[in-house]
Amino acid sequence: MGPRQLLGLALVLGTALGPCGAPVAGAAEEPRPAPPPAAQKPAPATPRLDPAVREAGTRLAGPFRLTSADGARACAFTLKTEPLGPGLAVEFDKVACAEIGFSNQIAAWLPDPSGSIRVLNGQGRTVAEFTEGAGGSYEALREGDGVYFLASPVAEDSTDVKVEEVVGEWDLARIAGTPVCRWTLLEEAVGKGGGHAVAVAAGCDAALLRFGPAAWDIEGGNILIRGAGAGNVIRFARQEDGGWARTPERGRPLLMTRP
Repeated sequence: MGPRQLLGLALVLGTALGPCGAPVAGAAEEPRPAPPPAAQKPAPATPRLDPAVREAGTRLAGPFRLTSADGARACAFTLKTEPLGPGLAVEFDKVACAEIGFSNQIAAWLPDPSGSIRVLNGQGRTVAEFTEGAGGSYEALREGDGVYFLASPVAEDSTDVKVEEVVGEWDLARIAGTPVCRWTLLEEAVGKGGGHAVAVAAGCDAALLRFGPAAWDIEGGNILIRGAGAGNVIRFARQEDGGWARTPERGRPLLMTRP
């Protein structure tokens, strides 16, 4: 095909050709179709929970108070029924709860088939497991950290204890009916650290003497006995027979009854 014929063909096709018939750079090309729009990522699915878990969550959900064993650190803590992350939603003030160190890990909660309350991190791992204790409160022991409580305000109101009920002599026993110590919970206030004074009788159990009972107080329907050392606290919960027992019960029990 001669140059004239090539030129005519180029004009027909809309392509500019060089001397040897090659397309000239910058020549117009047919428009290419636009690529399809990028696929939208699906929104995260709402977790689907077993109906029995949802039902148990509805029974347990509500306002609670999260506290350390000595009552010095506490904040409002609400268990909700809406699914969130690995379980059900929780609501608490992160600033108010900041002194409770593990609170910054909590992302959700779940009721356990055993009846306990498990608080979870974002990956669904258990941060603390609260088992039901006396008076409608829940207790968790965190290794290397300490004991914590979840108490419903309604339960706290129903188990209100007055100072005058507690003042007086008490026998302490490892086994019911076999006292190992007697102490007197006094009404007089203790200046340092607050609370009321404790008088320990002679001949007390050596372990209790090492604990060094220094003051007592009432918190969440429980009796707290504070020791001489920082963070040393024994918490007693009221029993159905009118006596008191250490809670949570770790190792040997400790009972407190009237002489």
